[in-house]
Amino acid sequence: MNHNIKHIGKNIRKARKKKNLTIEVLSGLSGISESFLGMVERGASGISLETLIAICDALDVTTDSLLLEGREEVPRPSGKDDTLLTMLKNTPDEDVEFLIDFVKLCQKSGKF
Repeated sequence: MNHNIKHIGKNIRKARKKKNLTIEVLSGLSGISESFLGMVERGASGISLETLIAICDALDVTTDSLLLEGREEVPRPSGKDDTLLTMLKNTPDEDVEFLIDFVKLCQKSGKF
C-alpha cells in the first residue's frame, strides 16, 4: 500500500493514543466503523477527505498534523534555486508571467 497512506494512518493512531482514546471511542466520535478505522491506522486503506476531516474533528487536530507530521523534507539539489533565480532576474516581465502560467499548468496536470 502507498507510503503516504501508511504515514497518515500512523499519525492518526499516534494522535488517538495521545488523547488516550480507544478505537471504539474514536469510532463513535467520528462516525467511522471500528474495523475501517483499524484498517486506516494500519495503512491498509485510504480515506476520503470527508473521513479525514471527521477524524480530525473527533481528535481536535488539524489535517496538517495528520498529513505532514513526521514527514522528512526532501532536500533540493544545491545550487538549483540560485540558478533559476539568476535566470529569472534577466528575463523580461512578460516572459516571467508566461513561465509562471506554464508552471501552474504543469503542476495542475501533475507534470511536476
